[in-house]
Amino acid sequence: MIEKLKEEFTEIYFTNISSTKGLEMLSQNIGISKNSMRRFLGKLNDGTKLRTSTLNLIAEKLGYRNYQDFCENYNNISLTIDFKTLETFYNSVKGKGVVLGEERFQNVNYGFSEKIILDSNNLKEFIKRFSTNHEALEYVLAWHPTYSRINNEDYQEALLKVAKITNNSHLKVFSYSFIFFGKFLADSFENDEKEFYLKYIGRSIKHMRKNYHFFWSFPEVRYAVVKCLYSKSFHDEIKEICTKSLSLSDRFIYNLYLSDALNLVKNYEAAEILQNTILDKKNIEEFERENFHHKTHLPLLKIVRAITLFHLDRKEESLRIFRQLLSFIDVIPFDIKEYFELQYYYLGTKFFPESIDFKSKFDLIVEKTKFIYFKGL
Repeated sequence: MIEKLKEEFTEIYFTNISSTKGLEMLSQNIGISKNSMRRFLGKLNDGTKLRTSTLNLIAEKLGYRNYQDFCENYNNISLTIDFKTLETFYNSVKGKGVVLGEERFQNVNYGFSEKIILDSNNLKEFIKRFSTNHEALEYVLAWHPTYSRINNEDYQEALLKVAKITNNSHLKVFSYSFIFFGKFLADSFENDEKEFYLKYIGRSIKHMRKNYHFFWSFPEVRYAVVKCLYSKSFHDEIKEICTKSLSLSDRFIYNLYLSDALNLVKNYEAAEILQNTILDKKNIEEFERENFHHKTHLPLLKIVRAITLFHLDRKEESLRIFRQLLSFIDVIPFDIKEYFELQYYYLGTKFFPESIDFKSKFDLIVEKTKFIYFKGL
């Protein structure tokens, strides 16, 4: 099986190992000596046996848990996407930095991301093949955080792998904070896990702010959400963010996701304050017009707002919004679809507690996502 491991490793890292410098850098990145790498590749025949620890590190680089995991799963992987096509597409952006790009690029990336993320084998293979392509990792994983998968072990492993291999601090913030969010809703933290994630997210956000001298709404709000869920309070930060000078896009994204978190911790008054700063009709029209890649956040704003109003005992306003939402279910993107549906059916059970349809669909999504926290709201 060592030969099979070598074949797979060589196919993926051929460019890296074709030069002495590339081989040395890859060895350092994996955490093994240059001679161990040469020995594994058959370039050094000194009679020394390969250590299991070396094979484990190499297998881990390929996306497996260890060498034994590779041996057990080598012939059991079935892929449903053409990775040669993926390599052509994502290698074209490698090393160029992440940009919003044109709508056509976004649409192709969306289609690829859905096929990669929703299939465990595709996801594992993607992490393996694109571990050195930070743009590809960001375009697929950070741009499409998938709520229905967040409590699946393979998806969490993929995010932890990204956090480990990337030098991009904002990707680390995303990976750790999204796992935190999933574990919070599943009530699945073990021992000191909350503090572990909070520490690494805080450390990463400091590096990000040092390296990027602008307000980056998505990682900033993911950090804010984690702090909100951890402390169940966010009063001082709300006052600060309401007076902060932000672009319409940044304020919309930040206030939307933080108000959603405030709903989760039942701080509906604070959630309403944040929503009120972005709900002006002119603002929404401008946001939708200038941010085609974010326009799908508008239905999420509506359901978050409806939940806030319901719990503030403004039920007529809430019901009016709720009745508009059913038409959005079929057009919500794959990454956030189940989270939107979960909130929709949750609110449906509040308005219509006798409805078997709302309750059964709510229970089904809770079971799939493991978001048992919603049962206590």
